[in-house]
Parts: sequence; C-alpha cells; structure tokens
Amino acid sequence: MSTYFKFLSKEILEKQVDRNHFPFSQNLFWDTLTSNIDIDKHKNYIIERVLSRGLLADFYILLKLYTTDEIITAIKKSKSLDKKKLNFCSIYFEIPLNELNASPYYD
Repeated sequence: MSTYFKFLSKEILEKQVDRNHFPFSQNLFWDTLTSNIDIDKHKNYIIERVLSRGLLADFYILLKLYTTDEIITAIKKSKSLDKKKLNFCSIYFEIPLNELNASPYYD
C-alpha cells in the first residue's frame, strides 16, 4: 500500500482524518451538504463516491476511516461503479469480478 501513497504528505492527511470535520475533498460531494453526511451512517455512499471520483488523497483517507471489510462490502453492493472502477477494486481488494453486484458489465 505504501508505494501508492509515497508522494502524498501522510502527516497532513492523518491530521485530516483525526479532525472532527468531513475529511474528503469538498468537490466530491457537490450535490450534498457535507455537514449532513454522517461518516458511519452514509459509508456506502461515501465509499462509492470516493472510488468513482476521488483523488489519491481521498482514497488514502478512505482506507484510514473504514476497514477493508467495510469497503469490500460496499463495493460488492454497489451498482454504480463502471467497468474501470470494478477492475481496480477487483485487483486492489482481491475480489473476484463475479462477486461484484455491478458485474453485468462482464456477462
């Protein structure tokens, strides 16, 4: 995992995770007030949005906030990830493509 993030300032990102405010890029959630997003209650929404449109820094924060199992569960339930994101998730999280809910791309 460290090779993906070697160009990021991990100290700054760690501080963002530790704060009590919404840690992700504000432009990811242009259609929702970030003050209305609960990190625990809306985790599937957050995970999908970060995987779909997030920057590398957002992905780093995602991995810090949620367990791998929580992320995998959200990915498996997702119906909105496109083919490229499904391939990335399949490889990065070692999920067989046939276990993904959005896998009709591969029929």
